[in-house]
Amino acid sequence: MRAIVTGGSGFIGSEVVRRLLAEGNSVRVFSRRSDTASLFAGNVEVATGDLENVRSLIGALDGMDVLYHIGEIKNTSKKAARKNLKVLEMVLRCVKRKKIKRIVFVSSITVAGIPSSVPATEDTPPATVLNDHYTDCKRRSEKLLARGGAGVEYAVIRPGFVYGPGSRHLGTLVNLVNRFGPLGIPFPGNAKSIAPFIHVKDVASAISLAGTEPRASGQTFNLTDGSRHSWLDFLEAIAGSLGKKIRIIPLPRLLLKLTAFPVDILSGLLGLSLDAVSYADYFSRDLYFENAMTRQLLGWQPGYCLEEGVKEMTGFYAGWKV
Repeated sequence: MRAIVTGGSGFIGSEVVRRLLAEGNSVRVFSRRSDTASLFAGNVEVATGDLENVRSLIGALDGMDVLYHIGEIKNTSKKAARKNLKVLEMVLRCVKRKKIKRIVFVSSITVAGIPSSVPATEDTPPATVLNDHYTDCKRRSEKLLARGGAGVEYAVIRPGFVYGPGSRHLGTLVNLVNRFGPLGIPFPGNAKSIAPFIHVKDVASAISLAGTEPRASGQTFNLTDGSRHSWLDFLEAIAGSLGKKIRIIPLPRLLLKLTAFPVDILSGLLGLSLDAVSYADYFSRDLYFENAMTRQLLGWQPGYCLEEGVKEMTGFYAGWKV
């Protein structure tokens, strides 16, 4: 298979590239960085370009079989979200002409919202829909693909909370737990609600399979490890790997909602859409998504348990200056 990957130098994308190479595929990475190939041990072709210039991406599609669309214009505003949607629209107009056989689009579990019942499947309606610009862009992108007007196969992967080595944000979290865990870390609710965790290498495995498995065509997958771990379990696993204790300072849901209202108002004035009110609930509700469909249709199963994955992660970030 000849695959092109956007976002291939990022946290998830780089693992996807490594996975594709390990499986013997020919890989082209679309990147702003001309030195991206140095990140990988295998033979990687680099197509230099920028999603802000979508024609550079369209030109890079020549000769490819599968597009793994993981990258995005930094999604920090409604304007950026519209640009990301426009990129996908323009790509869909030309993929058939470029002879792309399938697009694998990496979305987000937030599109599934707060599920109305648990365990939730891909068909479970949300009790609360999240309307921040990031989630809305992903939701609209999924709908574009589902319309099928491009005449190309597609598969959508919605990763849950992705953890593992290689993310600056996770490095900051590990550093935070290391320094302040024993003193206390504020968290919405009591941190005992179920969270949708998934290791980055397990995400990469599922994304790779979605590009080749015939049964994945036209499907959307909520991707988690399928375990009933809480945010507290995750934070305690980090602290334990560091040889530290951790104390949670519960933040009452009502207080969070009261403070979220002005945040939403002010963000709207700045051209942002944060939906802080809904997210005040999001982190204090059970977000348990089963992964039966991913197992059945992709033949996939997670390779990491939370404790093992967190131990690997904290070992990677130990000593980081973040």
